[in-house]
Amino acid sequence: MKDAYMGSATYDKLLFKFFLSVIVLSTLLSVYLKNVFPFILPFSIIALTYIIEDYRRLFYLTFVVLPFSVEFYFEGAGLGTDIPSEPIMIVLSAITLAILSRKRFGLSRHYVIHPVFIMLAVHVFWIFITSINSTYPLISFKFLAAKIWYLLPFFIMPLLFVKQSTDLEKVYRILYKFLFVSICIVLVRHAFHGFSFTATYEVVRPFFRNHVNYAAISVVCLPFVWAFFRINKLEGKPNFNMGFIFLIFIAGIYFSFTRAAILSMIIAWGAWYIIKKRWVRHSLFISSVVAITGISYLSLNNKFMDLAPNFERTITHTEFDNLLEATYKLEDISSMERVYRWMSGIEMIQDHFWLGFGPGSFYSNYKLYSISRFQTYVSNNPDHSGIHNYFLMTWVEQGFIGFVILIALCFLLLIEGESLYHNSKNIRDKYIIMATTLGLIIIFSMCLINDLIETDKVGPFFFFNAAILLYYSKEMKTAKSTK
Repeated sequence: MKDAYMGSATYDKLLFKFFLSVIVLSTLLSVYLKNVFPFILPFSIIALTYIIEDYRRLFYLTFVVLPFSVEFYFEGAGLGTDIPSEPIMIVLSAITLAILSRKRFGLSRHYVIHPVFIMLAVHVFWIFITSINSTYPLISFKFLAAKIWYLLPFFIMPLLFVKQSTDLEKVYRILYKFLFVSICIVLVRHAFHGFSFTATYEVVRPFFRNHVNYAAISVVCLPFVWAFFRINKLEGKPNFNMGFIFLIFIAGIYFSFTRAAILSMIIAWGAWYIIKKRWVRHSLFISSVVAITGISYLSLNNKFMDLAPNFERTITHTEFDNLLEATYKLEDISSMERVYRWMSGIEMIQDHFWLGFGPGSFYSNYKLYSISRFQTYVSNNPDHSGIHNYFLMTWVEQGFIGFVILIALCFLLLIEGESLYHNSKNIRDKYIIMATTLGLIIIFSMCLINDLIETDKVGPFFFFNAAILLYYSKEMKTAKSTK
């Protein structure tokens, strides 16, 4: 026993000396090279050791860095990534695959046979099929790879290790605290510009690509801030801090001057009432009828051509009030540029109706199908941005079949959220389920005029919220079977 203790003490001393040597060497290299990266090495070793001990720490770390991750482009390679969020996602994906192989898949049968799980699997499988048939296969398989490294860490991994609902809550409790910091930074910077509309593009950088990404992650997290406020009240805890944080989130979203985010807050409030009244199925049916009727009307005798903008009057606006007025007058350049791309997308659908052009290939194809009457001053698209409607983009790139799969998945998630909310007997769980479902509704509503599922500020929450619903579905089924 004594020999074992002595051996352990010697090993600790050697380890300490080794680590001390690494610190000294890293410091010297950092000074000599005039570069901070060598100095980071010792801290990287500590972090790696900490994560190896428990991989879940890396999972939670992702939500610490998401509000601060920045876009990075490899010059000449045509590749871009989000640092450090996407590299962490790739590592988490590898860990998830390792766990699955070690456990011989290892997921509960309840998860695997759940309609949401099956539809997600069909969704990914169809992306694979359309990638093979793509007009740009390399781009499409990159899209597929990105989809997988969102799906594995944020949907599959939580289903593997989550044992209780507080494990799920922890994600959003971590996120809102660090997101609160980033919102405060943006608001303070924005205040120095007098909260002007034009400054929104500048004050959110470098952590956010634009004000849309900043507003999107804030508004997706907002229902959980509300839920934690209600849970604190339920448990008799002091609630001033949560109330203050909630107001800061509202202020951050409003002063982002992002129309989709502000509108999605209103939609979420209405959706809360719809879920409480068990009207989700009715609302989905009515929404579908309205969408089909609207599209049919615009298609009749090329009625959609009436939406063509006045090229000279369709300009960029520098005041938010003017922007809102220009939006409904069809004179706002960002709105009408969306219409320009939607018209291109509709023309593309007619050419590749069933299988689409291939995932991620819209930008490479759409200008050949554009309608000149809808052009704006920014139609040269120097940012290489997409169609700005995730559902239409899916139809263009994955065909009608891919579009139907996505719509079915969205409908299933909302119906499941409503069902779980009303079947839950625990008020705390009800708040989390409601927040989860509202988060999904916010994502869907923002995706009507944006392409956000493949961005690191929104994509993780689409898959993670789906995982939350599956977890509660399993818990409720287990609770019923034990009665």
